[in-house]
Amino acid sequence: MEAAAAAASSSVLLSFSSPGRSTAATFLRLSTASPRITCSATQQLPLAAPWLLTSDKSSSRRRSILSLRCSSASTGSPSAVVSSERWILEPAGDGDWKHIGYRVARPGAMEIASEAITVGRVPENADVVIPVATVSGVHARLEKKDGNLVVTDMDSTNGTYVNERKLVPGFPVAVQPGSLLIFGDIHLAMFRVRKEIVDVPAKATKDDQQESETVLASAVQETS
Repeated sequence: MEAAAAAASSSVLLSFSSPGRSTAATFLRLSTASPRITCSATQQLPLAAPWLLTSDKSSSRRRSILSLRCSSASTGSPSAVVSSERWILEPAGDGDWKHIGYRVARPGAMEIASEAITVGRVPENADVVIPVATVSGVHARLEKKDGNLVVTDMDSTNGTYVNERKLVPGFPVAVQPGSLLIFGDIHLAMFRVRKEIVDVPAKATKDDQQESETVLASAVQETS
């Protein structure tokens, strides 16, 4: 079987003829500008050129398939990203320690990395430790729920406050970004609540890492 292709400005003409038929010829026209001949998957590049496959060698039946394939390539392609929330407690007290009776360093900023944490003075009982005498051993619980930060006082000695509001022990309260969160001490354990939305690269899946091939166009001719 012979195949001939003539390229025009916007189309490709394919001719298929059978050796036993001198006048019979079939023409298939494939537009090179057709929107169907595109890589449907992201991060794909076309291979060098189309190629002709022949199957079924019997004399009574012939089939010709023209396939344009493209393969996956990740080089130079943008990485997928997902949004993530970060809750940060920034120190807002003046650092005065005279009411304690001895010098105490003001705690630094803290990020709430887990979905739920406990705040307190005793390391064995708290996830986040504030080494200030006016903070209870287990002072409060912080949780991230549905895009909010929720605080619950754990029956602390000096109380937990959101701005000027003292919380009732055991009752969770949502804290808005920009609010002041006080763990029993306005000088050494007062924090400004800050919320950040950051974009982080998404983890590549196993399918994304494997090479894939997609057949974009196929022309099939059958002759008896």
